[in-house]
Amino acid sequence: FYGKVLSLKFTNVVIMMGSSRLSSGRYLPLIALIRIIFLSSSCSHGFVVRCPTSFGIRISTSLCGDSSDATDTTSTTSFASISVELEDARTAALEALERATSVREAEDVRVKYLGKKGIVASAMGYMRSLPPADKPKLGSVVNVVKDTLESAVVSRKSALEIEEVNVQLEKERIDVTMPGLPNLTPGKRHPLSMTIEKACEVFVSLGYDTVTALEDSPEIETDYYCFEALNCPKDHPARDMQDTFYLTEDMETLLRTQTSAVQIRQMETRKPPFRIVSPGRVYRKDDIDATHSLIFHQVEILAIEKRGELTLGHLKGTVEYFLQQMFGPDIDVRFRGSYFPFTEPSMEVDVFFRGKWLEVLGCGMVDPNVLEMAGIDPMEYSGFAAGFGAERFAMVIHGVTDIREFYNSVSIITLFCQFSCSCFSFLTKIILLQDNRFISQFPHFHDDGMISHLVGGNREERKKAMNALGIETTESDMPFTSLTEVADGSTSTALTRDQSDPKPGKEKKKKKKKSTSSDAVVADIDISKLDIRVGKIIKVWDHPDSDKLFCEEIDLGEEDGPRQILSGLRAHYSAADLEDRKVLVLANLKVRKLAGLESKGMVLCAASEGGEKVVFLDVPKGAEVGERVTFKGYEGEPVSYFDI
Repeated sequence: FYGKVLSLKFTNVVIMMGSSRLSSGRYLPLIALIRIIFLSSSCSHGFVVRCPTSFGIRISTSLCGDSSDATDTTSTTSFASISVELEDARTAALEALERATSVREAEDVRVKYLGKKGIVASAMGYMRSLPPADKPKLGSVVNVVKDTLESAVVSRKSALEIEEVNVQLEKERIDVTMPGLPNLTPGKRHPLSMTIEKACEVFVSLGYDTVTALEDSPEIETDYYCFEALNCPKDHPARDMQDTFYLTEDMETLLRTQTSAVQIRQMETRKPPFRIVSPGRVYRKDDIDATHSLIFHQVEILAIEKRGELTLGHLKGTVEYFLQQMFGPDIDVRFRGSYFPFTEPSMEVDVFFRGKWLEVLGCGMVDPNVLEMAGIDPMEYSGFAAGFGAERFAMVIHGVTDIREFYNSVSIITLFCQFSCSCFSFLTKIILLQDNRFISQFPHFHDDGMISHLVGGNREERKKAMNALGIETTESDMPFTSLTEVADGSTSTALTRDQSDPKPGKEKKKKKKKSTSSDAVVADIDISKLDIRVGKIIKVWDHPDSDKLFCEEIDLGEEDGPRQILSGLRAHYSAADLEDRKVLVLANLKVRKLAGLESKGMVLCAASEGGEKVVFLDVPKGAEVGERVTFKGYEGEPVSYFDI
């Protein structure tokens, strides 16, 4: 720029500075520098700097030479012109506020006129260019305009807020005189809840007590219970395995990283021998990805007995039984040596699932140091412990590929049908499309029928819904909604379903299903596995949460007293018709929950083809209560209780 000036002959130079955001005073350092350049150049008179403002008024500044020669006569700055501009701005702002229809629009008007870069604030930039006598006048005018607009903004915002609240209330208004909304679908259990409940049920059936009370299983733990009492002192290298969320600077209070802390608390308060299962939420610092999360769930077991009464063999047998109940009776299990600070020896357990080995849990014999820290004499008692992540099991069982889906509210609604069965189609595709893998691989797992759980409705409605998705259905794919459907003549499918699983790694050949007579179907069932006994119905009452089910107290001649059995006979009989009646009961049926209540067996009935008429199977003449009923050619021993 300096070279250009020296090479040219100017008498006057005018520089246009085009920023409307800076007042004329902000330009003074730059103007001074340019003035020095021109004083040393051939510019004989001077130049003028024009600074456009928010109001379009140009400020002329003479830098050198005779001021009369450098005066820009095209524009001037005066108090009167600024006052006119401010009044116009006030009028425009008030009109904009009146047009505003929301609080957000009113706020935009405030920012435009009263903000730091607003029109009113820009007017104060003229203060330096005004004569001393006009400066107080400008300040007074600016303050009046500002106060007027601020009051108008507050008033308009308050009115708009009230309008928005009234509109929202009108949208949410409930007319209590109108009848309730029909066909509301109840929520469904989360897959994690189903997995944890199933695991706890398995261990409870083995005599374990469930520990979930807050005082026994706190999520905010101390360093002692979470680490030190579990054979992990502060300098122990195993602590590097845990990235912990500490809540205090002294690192003594934390979010628990494992439910093993529950075991220490129970060993301190319970007197051996005992067995517990403790499900709960745990926290660890971890990178969130498809298989890791900051929050997840664990289920741990602990068994303490007299020394010598529990061995590593008992632990392996318990773990194998548990995995068979979760993944199916034909699952292959392997144990690998490992290390955990609180067990010795320690093992990791894998299952062969879908063609590959998957690590599913860790276990071992409780370290004597841990027993001693909890106040139990290791020379008198010993025990074992095992634990697993519920998310890992749920991902395998429910076919979920990303752990984040369990905590994504949108995914829970659409993928797991947590709140509305209208979303069932996506879930059904995920779980059932690939060779109906859930039903075929986990016939023992689904409660009350997985498809019934997902879709609801009667058999025909479920079949139509699945066919609409392009899923070919057979009778084995359509579990029963209630015990009434068991009497429709399809019971053979339910009884043979447990025997349909192929072994891991072996491909099951698909055969075209042919229609068979009922005699041929029955011939494929080993009826000797069924423990059918004579029972007497003592008491009948309506299910509190279902209008289709009866709750029945049935005497089977057992030492534990009568059993509670639920049935769908409510549509066909009254309570008076059932009381004191002898019936045949399938006594070794797996315990199921129907509408929240356990049913320990099934009353055997027959039904007409359409299901309009349901009658009881005949009790053999002279049969006593509790007597087992067998059939010619099928006199074998039944399977263990609650296993069908």
